[in-house]
Amino acid sequence: MAEVLYRGACLCGAVQLALTAVPATVGLCHCRHCQKQSGSAFSAFMVVPTSQVALAGELRSFEDSGDDGAPVLRHFCGTCGSPVQTTSAKTQAQGISVIKAALLDLPGIPAPQIQVFCDHGLPWMPQVAGTVRFNRMPPA
Repeated sequence: MAEVLYRGACLCGAVQLALTAVPATVGLCHCRHCQKQSGSAFSAFMVVPTSQVALAGELRSFEDSGDDGAPVLRHFCGTCGSPVQTTSAKTQAQGISVIKAALLDLPGIPAPQIQVFCDHGLPWMPQVAGTVRFNRMPPA
């Protein structure tokens, strides 16, 4: 395996994460599903080539649906419930993994570049400096 650039874990440490690539994109998702999953105003995510992600530990999954109605799997630690990864047929076909950025050990979390589903954002959430905002998911 290539050199590990980022390490992280879930809240209880049962799921471990290692990335051997710099995330292609770091963003904040304001969709209602991410708000509910994170229990917050948004969910911070990273897009990384699947071949550059190593996950260890037991994950459980919840089948959700995307804004297009297609199935989306939300993977989380089976012990503490920390969100870990979101997958879909589209991400698998593209060879990318969408990993929750807050899993990374501090200060390793890269700054977000984009915000998506801003039309669902909470009205008191300020603009995050240095990000480009989209009302939906930008085209791949």
